[in-house]
Amino acid sequence: MKKLTGFVWLFMLLAIIFGGMEKVYASEIGLTVTVDKNILTLDDKLKLTLTVYGAQDVSQPTFPEIEGFSVLYGPQITAQTRIINGEVSISKGYTYMLQPVAKGKYTIGSSTLTHNGRQYTSNPINIEVIESKPSTGTKTIDLDKLVFVELYTDKDAAYLYEQVTLYFRLYFQKGLPVADIDYTAPATRNFMEEKLGDQRQYEVVRDGILYSVLELRTAIFPIVSGELAITPAKVKCNLIVQEQRNRRGTPFDDFFNDSFFDDFFGSGQRKYPVERTTNPVLLKIKPLPEDGKPKEFKGAVGNFNMEASVKTSRVRIGDPITLSISVYGDGYIQTINEPELAFNNDEDFKVYPAEATTQITNREEVLRGRKVFSKVIEPQNTEVRNIPAIVFSYFDPRENQYKTITKEPIPITVDSWEQEIPIQLAHSLEKSPSSRRQVQLLTQDILPIMTNLSSLKNQGNPLYKNPFIVGGLFLPAIALATTFFVVRHKDRLQTDIGYARNRRARSVANKRLTLAQSALFGDSSPMFYAYLSRGITEYLADKFNIPAASASGGKVEELLRNNRVSDDVIAEVAQCLSDFDYRRFSSDAGTINERENSLKVAAQLITKLEKQL
Repeated sequence: MKKLTGFVWLFMLLAIIFGGMEKVYASEIGLTVTVDKNILTLDDKLKLTLTVYGAQDVSQPTFPEIEGFSVLYGPQITAQTRIINGEVSISKGYTYMLQPVAKGKYTIGSSTLTHNGRQYTSNPINIEVIESKPSTGTKTIDLDKLVFVELYTDKDAAYLYEQVTLYFRLYFQKGLPVADIDYTAPATRNFMEEKLGDQRQYEVVRDGILYSVLELRTAIFPIVSGELAITPAKVKCNLIVQEQRNRRGTPFDDFFNDSFFDDFFGSGQRKYPVERTTNPVLLKIKPLPEDGKPKEFKGAVGNFNMEASVKTSRVRIGDPITLSISVYGDGYIQTINEPELAFNNDEDFKVYPAEATTQITNREEVLRGRKVFSKVIEPQNTEVRNIPAIVFSYFDPRENQYKTITKEPIPITVDSWEQEIPIQLAHSLEKSPSSRRQVQLLTQDILPIMTNLSSLKNQGNPLYKNPFIVGGLFLPAIALATTFFVVRHKDRLQTDIGYARNRRARSVANKRLTLAQSALFGDSSPMFYAYLSRGITEYLADKFNIPAASASGGKVEELLRNNRVSDDVIAEVAQCLSDFDYRRFSSDAGTINERENSLKVAAQLITKLEKQL
């Protein structure tokens, strides 16, 4: 009976879970129509795919109205479920192969889907059919349609020190295997820059074609005004194309062989080297306005707030008070200068220079962080009743005005020293009651003459032979040296970005491999190989203090050779990155055993690099 009750509860739980998932999917249903090309000849064929996102138990979408084409095959139905970072996405696709029958410009009409009483509609697509080109014996591939790049910013004009987000995007048709990606970042002279988040990968439809997109984001902050230019970004990669088999007599040859990506059963592979360059980006940088600029303004631009606190509020004259001032918000944190104390009388306090620490707390869409100033002040008299007000001014580019934050005075109590104890350098014998009898005569006889000094020796072990005493003599020096190196190490971590990246390279790589291990099972092979690839490239980028996107191709090989890394390890790095990129962007995800082996190879490779770098 108990077992039966347990099964009932389990069934109800599963029903609730899957029922809830169905509701979630239903609320996110979408319908798209994509093609593999939007310009083709009369000899080409067009692959048309209707994709339903968010549900699989749906009726087939209506076939869109289209003139100038005949349907050869279809639909070929596929279903996909993906779990990435705990998020479940499902889709169902209907693929048709079409043959153009006349040249001209055509429009593929909208497809419709009705589900749970709600209608979903896709966007129309424009197609152009041109004259067939004379046959040259080989198939011409339009690489410009397969791969292209973009470089742009989120705004065309900005103020001095205002954040501008720079986007680089690499587009390649969905399912196209891409390997050996070598990215050269644009030169951002006259800008300070900070990386925003991790590399993004997603899908988008452009002109009816489904593309996979790799996106890099960088926050740049102009440091001079005027017309500024960002140089073009460049990317080199290889398109991996499987050579098709020479098979005939099958009625489905055209369906499977015509697609540039679909046939992965050939006898070999061919690499198409591709190089793409973006256009430069022009920005108009405006100087900060002079009208309304407060005297406390020192160059901070963004949106900030401020907090202040003290460790103790009751002290004596001359005792130190540690004042902690924290400025936090959106903007380039490094440019925040120390807020001012509004002293009424400069002689009330003795003030020491502040120590500042900076922390970046968010690197997603907007750079966000905190800068803490630790300042020591000493009250000089008992008339002091509070620490003066703290004033910080900044320019808010969104509201186009200066703003000033004022923290109210912090109450404190300053006590005097109740009794000053004089320093006594000598003791007066006259005031001592025992001064009358300082020497007591013990004997008046002549003492015996000492013939040697052996009797005066300390019969115990000498101090210099005691290992604890001798060791204790070196403890202050050891503690001082240890403190020196620890402080120096922490200072370098705060100020030397290259040193900090080098020190954390191994731990960051291990985190990527841990994420890859979590994505080892399930339908998340692109993320698995992405984590492996990032684990190696970001490790190398941190070791050499270069952008992660540049840690590929010939640049990495050159850096490894300059650092005397062995040729076999260099070759292994190139092979791993090429294999991971191929698996990442192709439909060949490999078996579980192959993934486990790839994870093991990546971990061993990082260990080898750690020993040689």
